[in-house]
Amino acid sequence: MNRRLRLVVAVLLAAVFVGGGSSAAWALWSASGTTTATTRVGTVAGTISGTNALTTTFSSGVTAITKPLTLTDSGTLGGTTTTTVSVASGSSTALARAVTVVAWPVASTAACTTSTAVGGGSVTGSWASLPSMSSKLAAGASAVWCTRSTLQSSAPAGSTAKVVVALTVTSGTWTSAVVSGGFTLTTPAAVADTPSLVCTDHGGWYVDVRWDAANRPQDTWYGAFVGSTPVGQKAQDYSAFITISPADIPASAGTSGTLTVTVKVLDSTGTPTTTVAGTGKVTLFTQDNGAAIRCGV
Repeated sequence: MNRRLRLVVAVLLAAVFVGGGSSAAWALWSASGTTTATTRVGTVAGTISGTNALTTTFSSGVTAITKPLTLTDSGTLGGTTTTTVSVASGSSTALARAVTVVAWPVASTAACTTSTAVGGGSVTGSWASLPSMSSKLAAGASAVWCTRSTLQSSAPAGSTAKVVVALTVTSGTWTSAVVSGGFTLTTPAAVADTPSLVCTDHGGWYVDVRWDAANRPQDTWYGAFVGSTPVGQKAQDYSAFITISPADIPASAGTSGTLTVTVKVLDSTGTPTTTVAGTGKVTLFTQDNGAAIRCGV
């Protein structure tokens, strides 16, 4: 077969295959096309709530608080929570260290109260360094941790600590972005020790109260008060005492029982200042059917 004849035969065979719907021809044609596909595996994310409720101003009456924190796997994949704590720059790390913390998982926020006993799986530290509150969570699930914070006697007065709790969720080799919540711990300023009055009894008829002049000028005037009510006569430091009898105490200040007497420095108009020279107790009672007064309780 010559070259011209071979070419004619090849053209005729191609026409037969394509025109006849040959599967070989269709496969050859379709392989020249392109396809696009997208697969979405899932997301890893977390949220934290309840930190605002941990903000506390400690005092002699408030030395501990118990509050819940809620950690949530807010992504579409299950994972494990990891937490860290830190103290914001410029605030008191010493105070954060002086607030000890114990945290443990509970069934709900309502199960975290001041009377709740510390449960299993607890972690212990301070708000400057606390082990991770770790929980394995399904997608969309939450874990509640009960935190109990206790102020130690070593805490510095007049201090503020701004604490940040950071949370991540890890699923396999994936880790969520960091989310965080913060709160503030505060201690009141130190209160100077108030000096005590020296009180002397005089048979129930009256008492003398004396104070430390603390290097104030001798012409400084002083007044004795029960609450805001003046009692007795004002005096200068030349005498350095004030006499108080039952008759010197008006009914508005009290007619019986133990009273607190405070001696304050007076200004040039005779008005009491905030400077306290001393404080002490006196007791009103009945003696020989008459009003009497003695030192102490």
